[in-house]
Amino acid sequence: MFMAKKKFKINLKVSYDAPVTLTFVFVCAIIFLLNMFLTKSGKTPGLEKVFASPTGQAGGLPFIPSAPLSYVRLLFYIFGADFAGISAGLSSGAASIFFTSLILILLLGPAMEERYGSVIIGIMMFVSALFSGVLNACFCETSLVGAAPVVFMMIFLNAFMAFSKKKIEVSFTAVMVAVVILMQLNGAGAVKIIICIAGGLCGSLFAFLTSPKMKAEKKNNDAVTETVKKRGGLLNRAEKIAYAEELDRNSPRNKKSSDDDETTIVGTLQF
Repeated sequence: MFMAKKKFKINLKVSYDAPVTLTFVFVCAIIFLLNMFLTKSGKTPGLEKVFASPTGQAGGLPFIPSAPLSYVRLLFYIFGADFAGISAGLSSGAASIFFTSLILILLLGPAMEERYGSVIIGIMMFVSALFSGVLNACFCETSLVGAAPVVFMMIFLNAFMAFSKKKIEVSFTAVMVAVVILMQLNGAGAVKIIICIAGGLCGSLFAFLTSPKMKAEKKNNDAVTETVKKRGGLLNRAEKIAYAEELDRNSPRNKKSSDDDETTIVGTLQF
């Protein structure tokens, strides 16, 4: 007898699991490649003037309230990089910061996007970029370029998740220290580093407003309410017993009163 050959089928689906994170990284990569192509072609794209944050009035790109481009720079600088340094050679420090930022965002972003949702992560990125851009326009004479505020925001989100479990994870602290050292070694001053950290912290504060635990409890309560509605408001025996026990626990009869309170509680009525 001949044994039938087994056919192995591989069913794999490509999932765009973190749309905000992946789209952000793709846009940064496209802008980077576009700048490199135009520079090698002998053209001057001038992307460093668009993807760079405004500076103070004494800087090279002062913030002008009447100029729409100044408002664009407050947000678009996170998509750019130090194109002048990168064009000088891919081994430059500017390129290392650029690729390190994208790698960290790809590593940290999908987990945080799954936890908080794509919309919330997008809002956090927006707030981090805007806050750091405004601070740079107020206090610095050189432009802020790159996604450092977004990187710090991701690091803080992971730290908050560890804090919720009553832990302090050394790994994320080490990542933050490594990013700070890398920025400092490549010419970023203390003021710029503080601005990026402040922007990341400000953006990550939205995590307190959108706690996944609260959202899960609300989802469970909505599911119970929907089940009761489907049953026409009727509960089975076990649910009735659990409901009665819950009422008994919350009854004022079981609450300890102070010694000075001579009030006698006979019973409770529920309407």
